[in-house]
Amino acid sequence: MKILVERDEDERRIRVVEHRRDGSRLYFDGGALYTHVDAEGNNLLEYITAMDRALRGADSVLMLGTAGGALATLLSRRGGAVTAVDNWPAAFEIARRWFHLPTEVECIHAEALAFLRGTPRQWSAVAIDVFHGVEIPDAFLTPDIGALLASVVQPGGLIVWNVADCPRSWPARWIAKALRHAGLAPTLVSVMDGEVGNTLVVCRNTRTSAFQDPAIQARRRAELEVYSSMPRGDTPAL
Repeated sequence: MKILVERDEDERRIRVVEHRRDGSRLYFDGGALYTHVDAEGNNLLEYITAMDRALRGADSVLMLGTAGGALATLLSRRGGAVTAVDNWPAAFEIARRWFHLPTEVECIHAEALAFLRGTPRQWSAVAIDVFHGVEIPDAFLTPDIGALLASVVQPGGLIVWNVADCPRSWPARWIAKALRHAGLAPTLVSVMDGEVGNTLVVCRNTRTSAFQDPAIQARRRAELEVYSSMPRGDTPAL
């Protein structure tokens, strides 16, 4: 095993390592494995394969969260227009140098939530892979996150959100509820990679005009705030 990158910044502990035997590379933040590709930059993680499968047919994709950029590389190599947003600019440098991220991928340094609130653009799909370690930051789980995601996806487009936990976990259930409150119909898909499991929360942007009414949105945000304030072990199943 050869260490290619060691960077400790703020709360990040980034390590990029290469297997001498086959040239494959891995991207860790602390103990969490975010990216694993072969010597040519081809993805080797099952949850990335599952996200790629869910995004088939999308010709433009907004990606929130980058790490080594394996999903962005997959989509770009297939001809998709990819916009990657990350709040750590060094992620793009690492992805391009060590993980074969194509130059065609548009890279934007920004906080994901601030970007969603400020962009006028729309894509045919959005992929969310935002983590601190294996946890989704609480600051990202806002009552209006469903409406924000729907606002950047074209009608009929896809939302694919990766959760590093099982479908019955609090984060997966909260995200599904947030998307339902925005007038969407999410499906939770379990993805196993050996003994490690992820959940993809997947839905299409099929919101009707009724769900864009400010009064309805305000009421549903209030309901979600009540749900969010409950102890996580006590929140009711969806």
